[in-house]
Amino acid sequence: ATTLPELFQDQVSKTPQATALEHDHTRLTYDELNTHANQLAHRLIAHGVGLESRVALLLGRSVEMIVAILAVAKAGGAYVPVDPMYPRERIGFMVADSAAALVLTKSEFVDLLPEETPKLVLDEPDVAGAVHRSPEASPEVEVPTGAAAYVIYTSGSTGRPKGVVVPHTGLAGLAQTQVERFELTRESRVLQLASPSFDAAVLEVLMAFAAGGTLVVPPGPGVLTGAELVGVLAEQRISHALIPPSVLASMPVVELPSFRTLLVGGEAIGSELVRQWAPGRLMLNLYGPTEATVWVTSGSLGVHSDEPIIGGPTVNMRVYVLDGFLGLVPVGVVGELYVAGVGLARGYRGRAGLTADRFVADPFGPAGSRMFRTGDLVRWNHQGELEYLGRADDQVKVR
Repeated sequence: ATTLPELFQDQVSKTPQATALEHDHTRLTYDELNTHANQLAHRLIAHGVGLESRVALLLGRSVEMIVAILAVAKAGGAYVPVDPMYPRERIGFMVADSAAALVLTKSEFVDLLPEETPKLVLDEPDVAGAVHRSPEASPEVEVPTGAAAYVIYTSGSTGRPKGVVVPHTGLAGLAQTQVERFELTRESRVLQLASPSFDAAVLEVLMAFAAGGTLVVPPGPGVLTGAELVGVLAEQRISHALIPPSVLASMPVVELPSFRTLLVGGEAIGSELVRQWAPGRLMLNLYGPTEATVWVTSGSLGVHSDEPIIGGPTVNMRVYVLDGFLGLVPVGVVGELYVAGVGLARGYRGRAGLTADRFVADPFGPAGSRMFRTGDLVRWNHQGELEYLGRADDQVKVR
């Protein structure tokens, strides 16, 4: 187990002059990005941020967002990503419910926050100057792997949105699995496409930084789709991207020679999309709830993939297909998917009852271990892979 600051610092020491981040006309090396993050971390510590402090990030898809993620981690806090495209009411709820000690934002988003909210507006001259004058060395904060790394809010489709508290514990295994399964190298160019409030953004950051590749942050707010997204993939020579199936369906199928690894997830994918996009590249179907550190299984998709394969688990994670009595079911029999291992979240912040309902005792693991009840129906096939079949409840999701 390794913390996010340690994962990033390790790569800085290996490839300090390699390009870590690109956005519009901004290009930062690993060394430069590390320096910016260190300086902001010192300012956060001066504002009282420490272990287990929650810091909300209302910054949108930007260089500042990536710097802030690293800075909060270096200060020992847990970041709470808040998408400025969300309704004002939702933004206010997330900031209040997370009990954020501080909100990092930019002047264009200040009006979205309640006036009394403690905030640091990064593009104000006084704040920017103070950050620039801060020490460039890494702050001497020892962050335990069990400390909270981030708090991601679920969609709220099962009621009031709930903050999933995710520790650093599962990040090392996830990063290593991604490097191996996604064929990541130092030449990889990873697109930062996901909303900051979606945990796929964590996946994208780890994809680039664990392999020493480049994270490419596209310009402009909002969702990239269709021909515009294809244009970004081509112009930026993107090699790796996670694209939800509904967005993939909006894109014209064109030659993209640099686009070597296509990841899909977040919803079921149809065989027609697989036939269109799988030829000539690695295409993987990712599955996983926020409660299990982003994603927990992956299945390889090819032109002959007719079943919705979600594959097998990541490093240090376990998956069980169980019946209504928590008994293991045979191959080919439908059951509910349960997830266990080091990547399991701590639970839902301030929601002890709901946490106890979804995070239950693991009868197959070490004493005291837990597993997460996903609510998804699956079955094992004869190749040892999981097939996704739907939900165990009547949950409805709009947009």
